[in-house]
Amino acid sequence: MDYIFECFFEDTFEQISRNGLQDRQSRRDVLDHLSSIIKGCSGGQNSQTDEVAAIAVTAAMRYHRLAKEQNGQVCLMGKYHNILYIGLRTCWDWGVRDSEVVVKLLVAIYECEKTYERIFLGALFGPHAPHFIAGWRSDFQDQHENVRAMVYFLKHATREQLTLPVWIPRFEQERQLRFIDVPIESCGKSSPLRIALQANAPELLLILLRYGAAPQPPDGGASVIIALLDKLIEDGRNYSFELVMCLKILLRNVAMIEMPFKPLLYASRREMFFDRYGRLLMDKIIGKEQVYGVPSLRHLCRCCIRDVLRMHNQLPNGIDTLRLPKRLQRYIDLTEELEGPEAQDSEDKDQQRGSASAKCKLGSEVARLETISSAEESEDESENQAQLLQAVTDPEKAALAAFMATGDGAYTEEAKQAAVEAYVAACPPDFDPDFPPISLPGEPR
Repeated sequence: MDYIFECFFEDTFEQISRNGLQDRQSRRDVLDHLSSIIKGCSGGQNSQTDEVAAIAVTAAMRYHRLAKEQNGQVCLMGKYHNILYIGLRTCWDWGVRDSEVVVKLLVAIYECEKTYERIFLGALFGPHAPHFIAGWRSDFQDQHENVRAMVYFLKHATREQLTLPVWIPRFEQERQLRFIDVPIESCGKSSPLRIALQANAPELLLILLRYGAAPQPPDGGASVIIALLDKLIEDGRNYSFELVMCLKILLRNVAMIEMPFKPLLYASRREMFFDRYGRLLMDKIIGKEQVYGVPSLRHLCRCCIRDVLRMHNQLPNGIDTLRLPKRLQRYIDLTEELEGPEAQDSEDKDQQRGSASAKCKLGSEVARLETISSAEESEDESENQAQLLQAVTDPEKAALAAFMATGDGAYTEEAKQAAVEAYVAACPPDFDPDFPPISLPGEPR
């Protein structure tokens, strides 16, 4: 099958001009032809379609690599580069599961473009915005499909722990960044998370954070939290709902809000922070415990766990491996607050129903004595006062009457002996007196 796809790309691209794949419709025509070959090879070779698609993507990368080598390791761009996006769309259309192939494709794209804007821009702004921002049209039908495709590539990049060298002008050095944090060239070299905040898109922000985006993007820009606070106070107390949601989601990933105005002393910074953002504190848009207070232990644990998982490329799938209740897993995965604190997992409900039914079954098999507490009597056991029990059977009634008559409610050996004798006397003939089924009121346990 490798030879079939190599011949397909060589024969097809010989008939296409250098900029023949510039428009989206031309790329779709090639994709339709390629999809027909993938389907035919899958049926003829009795192979899975995703495996055949992976072979086709590998052949596309080989064609690109050979053209690049013939030009002194410099990409010729045009159709020689757009073939990679033919492979990108093929991965998504056929659901290629080979993460190694997908990551090699992502690396090949980055080596030529030094960005992934053709994956992220359509998800952030919709399929039409990239044409006005970067001069090309998205390969996806709509924003929803682009978001799902973005998540698809995020999963594969996380699985293979993909990191890429990125030059950060502010630090004047090259740093290794994860796929999700690579800056977008046409948007001021800002990270996808920063752009999602600027676009007031809380849904996309939540997706990026769940899949391991750094809460403070490593693109060398200013603090995203302070930038959000500045946007919130621009219009007085008329707060935008999307901005507030973005801030709430972002604050779930950071233990404390780092106050600006360094290197002033803490007292001065605190006073200046309150002068500028005090109305947000008074309106409870932000909590003082995350500014100059003490965050809750639960929140600190969540931030610490997420930092460790992010460091090891285990977000969000690594959360499921933690031996924690489902509700705590949702809390760590940033979805618990959105669903509400009273939301319960269906599995937890099933377990509760099972536990309740087990209790009912147990109650039907074992006679239980319901405790009746009196408000006039002390509940302190040191006073040696017995709690009254509601008798259920005739032997229990006889035992309780003998106990109260002999000891007047106090636990004594005489009262105990009288209760046992009365209980045995009222029991049926086949009763074994060595194993009385009840415990006497007030008896030490």
